[in-house]
Amino acid sequence: METALKPASQFKMPPIVLNKTFVRGKPRPDASLRIFCFNYAGSSAQLFFNWNDYVPEWIEISGFELPGHGGRLIDSKALERHADAALYIADALTSMLDKPYVLFGHCLGGMLAYEATRILKSRNARQPLHLLTSGARGPHYGLPLADCESMNDEEFIRHFIEVYGAPIGVLNDVRMRPLILPMVRADSRMTQFYRYESGPPVDYNITAVAGETDPDVQMHHLEGWRQHTTAKVTNRLYPGNHFFFMERAGEMLADLLQELDINEKVLTHA
Repeated sequence: METALKPASQFKMPPIVLNKTFVRGKPRPDASLRIFCFNYAGSSAQLFFNWNDYVPEWIEISGFELPGHGGRLIDSKALERHADAALYIADALTSMLDKPYVLFGHCLGGMLAYEATRILKSRNARQPLHLLTSGARGPHYGLPLADCESMNDEEFIRHFIEVYGAPIGVLNDVRMRPLILPMVRADSRMTQFYRYESGPPVDYNITAVAGETDPDVQMHHLEGWRQHTTAKVTNRLYPGNHFFFMERAGEMLADLLQELDINEKVLTHA
């Protein structure tokens, strides 16, 4: 049950470490547009390390690394509440809003990106040009996940590999499990207990995509995003399962840029 999680009054937000929080293979300090990417539960921003290879030089793509993940695995514990994670993201992004930006998030990452923009909007901070969600239902549908809290470790690992095809086989390594499993468990709690709280819609365009054979995200779930913005919503399916985006990144980003219909000159004068 959610009441088993630490009350917010007892929670201390980890410090923001910029050089570890924004992960990118090829920094592009002169880029006119930034794209910030948010990974799925139990993974790391290293997923996006080479994504700059897919876009023009005037765009810089960074993966967002939450505490307790990837290169931050040992600098602090992973967050367990989506509200805490969204607040952390909003605070970290605040220093990066001097340029136009776009957000991408897969599954839990998509929901956290969206929730962070709601916080930024409440602060009258700059909003993204676009949100691209992948494998994520409209927020009111919640995030589909079995009752992972009731599973023992072996059941938990088997469930994610067999049901979702999740690339977390490293958890079968008894040497790595004590290091990584707490992070995966924390992300799963965040996913399982996510509940959308109603509020004003955002006002940026949203593209919601998924894999054609995703067992839990169908087209009507993607269309659910229309309730959450006053702007345009585009839905699209790609070949593949829940993790289709890992193989279709180049195609997906090319489609996004076509939708944005902007160029370096326009952004420079924005």
